Formats: sequence, C-alpha cells, structure tokens
Amino acid sequence: MKHRPRANASLLAGCVLACLGFIGLGESARAQTVFTVDQFNPSGAGTNNYASGQITNIWGNWFGGAFESLVWDSASDASNNPASGSMKITADFNGGNNQFEVYDFNGISPPVNGVQYTNFQCDVRFDPGSATVMVGGQFTFGYLQFGVTDGFGQDYIGGVLVPASNTNWVHVSLPINAASDANLSNIYNVLIHVYGPYYSPGLSGASILWVDNIQFAGVTPVATNCVVDWNDVHQRIDGFGASSAWDESWTSAQADMFFSTNTGIGLSLLRTRIAPGGTTVESSIMQMAQARGARVWSTPWSPQASFKSGTNLNGGSFLPVDYQAYASQLASYVFNMKNTYGVSLYAVSIQNEPGVSTDYESCLWTAQQIHDFVPYLHAALAANNVASTKIMLPEDESWETNLYQTSMSDPAVATNVGIVACHNYDGTPPSGILAALPTFANTNAALWETEVSTFDPFDGSITNALYWANRIHLFMAVAQVNAFHYWWLIPANPDNEGLTDESGNPAKRMYALGNYSLFVRPDFYRIGVSNNAFTSISAYKSTNSGAFAIVAINTSSTTVTQTFNLANFNASSVVPWITSGTLSLSNQPAVAVANSAFAYALPALSVVTFVGQANVTPSNIALTGAVFHENAFVLTWNSIAGGTYSVLRTNALNKFATNWAAIATGYPAGGATGGSLSYTDATAPAGTNFYRVRSP
Repeated sequence: MKHRPRANASLLAGCVLACLGFIGLGESARAQTVFTVDQFNPSGAGTNNYASGQITNIWGNWFGGAFESLVWDSASDASNNPASGSMKITADFNGGNNQFEVYDFNGISPPVNGVQYTNFQCDVRFDPGSATVMVGGQFTFGYLQFGVTDGFGQDYIGGVLVPASNTNWVHVSLPINAASDANLSNIYNVLIHVYGPYYSPGLSGASILWVDNIQFAGVTPVATNCVVDWNDVHQRIDGFGASSAWDESWTSAQADMFFSTNTGIGLSLLRTRIAPGGTTVESSIMQMAQARGARVWSTPWSPQASFKSGTNLNGGSFLPVDYQAYASQLASYVFNMKNTYGVSLYAVSIQNEPGVSTDYESCLWTAQQIHDFVPYLHAALAANNVASTKIMLPEDESWETNLYQTSMSDPAVATNVGIVACHNYDGTPPSGILAALPTFANTNAALWETEVSTFDPFDGSITNALYWANRIHLFMAVAQVNAFHYWWLIPANPDNEGLTDESGNPAKRMYALGNYSLFVRPDFYRIGVSNNAFTSISAYKSTNSGAFAIVAINTSSTTVTQTFNLANFNASSVVPWITSGTLSLSNQPAVAVANSAFAYALPALSVVTFVGQANVTPSNIALTGAVFHENAFVLTWNSIAGGTYSVLRTNALNKFATNWAAIATGYPAGGATGGSLSYTDATAPAGTNFYRVRSP
C-alpha cells in the first residue's frame, strides 16, 4: 500500500442490517443478559456513543427495488419515550422487484455472540395505508423477515406476518439457534427484509414501517469450557509485526514500545521499504529492531523508473528485459544492509501489491513475470553470499492465489521461494473469507499475512482492538498463517492505518496485537483448542522450553467464566495478561492449575493471554534404524510435529553418563514435521561409537 482510501468492496462484507450496535446491558428478573438499541439516526457520520445511548450510523438499502427512505422518527416510539423514537422505513412496491432489505453500514461492533444470545426481539408497526397482500385467507402487510450475518455469510432467523387489521405495535420474539449454523455464532449485523411473501404478484403500492427496541437476549451468568491439547500440533509461528515504511528515525523509547519483550509488545518482525534504486532510509530503525530481537525484512513498492514502462515511479509495469539488472540490484541491497549496517535481512519481497498501478509508488507484474524473475533473484542472492535471505512473493492486495500460483506450481521455481505472502484488503473493513492458502509445489514455504488495516477515522478504543484481535485469531486458527503483520507502526495519516496515532500514542489494537506477539514467540507452534462456545481461543507452545500461551477473546459486554482443560500436559499456574477498556497488556495475579484445569472470569470486552510453563512428561525416543552408509552413520527415529532434537555420541560408555558429546542440537532447524526423521553422522571417528537422541 499506501496513501489512499479504499472503497467498500462488498456490502455484505462487514455491513448489513438493522442493529446499530448494542448499548444497553442489563439483567432481567428471568436472569437474562440483554443487548438493546432504542434510538436510530441514519444521518450521522458513523461514530458510536455508548455513554449517551445514541448510536449514529449510516443506513441504506442492501437490495430490492422497493426501498425509498429510512429516517429516525422521534414522534413514534413503541415504549412511549419521545426522546427515543424509532426507525421509520418508507417503501414503494412497484411490481418490478417486490422486496427490500435495509442494513446498518457500520454493523455491530463488537459483534454479538449468537451462542450466548439466543433470542432476537423487536417491536414493529405498519401505517394503516400500507400495501397489503392476501396470505392464508387474510390480508397482511407482507412478510417481515429478520436475519443476521457474521460478516461472511447470512442467515434468516425467522419472521412474522402482520395482519392488515393490526396497526398497533407488534412485539417480535424469535429464537436463535447458533448450534445449527456457524453464521449465527458471531453476529455482526441484523437484516430487515420485507417482501410479498411471494415475489409474484406480491405487494403493490406504498408502505411505511416503524421498527423499535431491537435487542438480543440470553441467559446469564455465562460459563463455558474448552480443551487445550498439547499434542494437537499445527503450524509453526514465525512472528508478528508491522511496517516502518518511509520513516527515517525513531527514538529508543519508540523502538522499545514496539520490539522490546521487557517493556513493549515484543513484535518479532519488522517490514521495511526498499526505495527505488535499491536503498533505504530506515537503516537506523532496522538496527534498533534487530538489536531487540526482531527479524527484519524488506519490500520494494516500485523498481527504479528505468526498469518500468514509462518514466514514473507511480504506476506502470515491470519490463521483463530487466530481470537480471533488477535481481542484481535487490541482491546488492541485501548485501549492503548486512555488510554496511549489520542488518541481516530475513527475507526480501519481489514487489508490494504487484496487481496495483496507482498514484503512489507501484508497479504491475504478471504472474508469469514473477515466475520468471525468481531464478534470477535466487542466483543473485547466492552470488552476493546472502543466499540465506528468503525470497517472498507475491504480496498481492487480497488473500488469493492468482499472482503466485504460476510460480508455486513449478517445482523448479517453487523450491526457491521461502515465503508466500498476501495482504488482506478484501473490503473496508477487511472481511474476505479466510482460508489456508496453498503453497502448491513447495510445502515447506511459509504462509505470511504481510499488510492489513482500515482507512476510517482514528479509533483507539477497545472496540476496535477486539475487531483486530478476532481478525488475528482467524488468521492464526483458520488461515493458519506463520506470521501476521498490521500495516504501519506509526501512521502518516489521521486514520486507523497504524498501531498508534500520528504522534505515536498507542491505540488499544497495539496492545491487543501484543497479547499475541509478546508471548507467542518465533518457533512456537499453534496447538489445538476445542469445545469453546462463547469466546475465540487459540493456544501456542514452545516444543523446546515447554513455555505456552493461551489467548482468549471475549467480545461480549458481560463477563464470561471460562474453564480451560489441559490435555496431555499440566502446569502449576498461569499468569493472565489483560487488554481491556481500562487495562493495556497488564499482568494479573497468577492463577493456580489444579487437576490439569483452571477457570478464569474473562472481563467484558477484553483480550486475555494466559502464560505458563508446561510440566510435560518426556517420552522415550526409540531409534527405528541405525545403519552405516557411504562412510557415514545414519540414525532414524519417530519425531513429533514441532519437535527438535539433540544427537549425542561417545566412544566409551560409563555408568555416570558424563562423556556424551552433542554432535547436533536444535535438529532439524525450525522443528520436525512429524513422522520418521533421520540424522547422518559423517564425522564418526574410527572404532566403536555409541549414539543417543534426546529432545531437545
């Protein structure tokens, strides 16, 4: 990216209908938790004011030709509260498309958990002169249907037929059964849909409808449990990061805030910009990040103009005739960063968003050009003695495969690619359906998300932080990425592009990211979590040290008592670290673990990371093979996913086991994938030798 707003790519993505947000929280005599909104103002600018009970949002029609207008009517209220009013919808069913569906563009933030809130309610009223249709032997005002979306898919939860003889307020109460459909478990929006009930002949004529007191209800208090399984091992974690692109200098305090594991959020990745011509202005920032333990990598937004069609750095296309020259330039950049500035780049990307040509630094590449360029870059890195720097591609704008499939489907090219990376600008806010993107012919290539943000006005609240915490959760647990990056660390614009505001003051989303980055360190592995109902939970472990972290997100405005059952491991205690409306990555008193389980009251609207040290009973490693082959000794054993091993050797056994020498540690680098693993000792001295394998 950057330096431009994005248009909304999909109305269904992140919008849809009727509830502006849920501002009232209360418990009735029947022990219910209720979210309700009683005021509607479609003329506002999209800001939420929870304290006053007035939510101001932009409303509109999603589909259907009957819709005409939606206004806030202070003269009509189901609860006889003139200060409240109701939503007044005007439609004209003209026979062409006898339906409409209205939506609140900004949706519910944070979303409502449709497992916890099991009943949808509202009050409706039709004007006596509204269009009618005969249904079941009586005239009705049509079928009034209600539904919800989770940002990805929609479901209708039910509806009512209001008799034309009843022009009073009608109370609607519909059950929500989230167990029958995943789209009901995380509700972002409510749909209000009016039609015939049959599209032909359907309704004909004008209608006026009022809607009031939209709310969700559910039983309280809320208690649930989950299972965290040490042996259910998934992807390796490379880290979490963001970009310093175009920044020239930072203070030590800023570097500490982002990258320190003692006083900051412990980001482990820094994305930097390669300026056209193969230079950078970020060398001091890169040095500070690396000194604090972060891996640094770089991306070009545009090659120099002479390598492109036209003479402008903004837009244009890459010229294939310059493959060798550009590869040499990028490799020289990597070499100079190492030898001049002491920065060892972990990876170099070929191009930022190669499908975009626009009014900032950008350049179009085809999928075939990316494929053809990789061998040149791979050879150039080797020629400059920086072959350990990984090649990354394609960093396209959206979470899709069209720009990298050509490269990664060719084994000769795919084996030279270390990281498949994509951005996630699939709408505003980003809302594309996440999937674990394939790496085709190179299953060892890592999958990274390398840029995402929104461009709406700056919002440093916990509401915004919870949105991003859930997005990170989806990337880790559904898309199964090895790394996640936000866009800017410190933005250049007064919006939500950065983890801070323009002055470097942290937004709550920075701390929510820290709930992952500070504790889920490079070379951790994600482990399975099952049976959690009301919260989003993911878990991670270090196979070498036994350290673990469990991240739980509670988007509800009520406390959720969560029980964690630990499978195949135990711990004496865990320490909660909380980000909420009042706390920013704040550690709390330790919680004891008893009988491999612990419970914790997750605060309303919070992200909580539980940090612990596992008491894992080591398992014996049985050698499955030991053969002498071509002047080398080959050992084989069964490994576990994410495990690393030490191989030891001695030429004389003694009962004290004091003379074993380690000939390999941390083997294999990056952890095993599970299954049979072998090590070849090509340095065995003459005579009798004894071997042992241990973890780690």
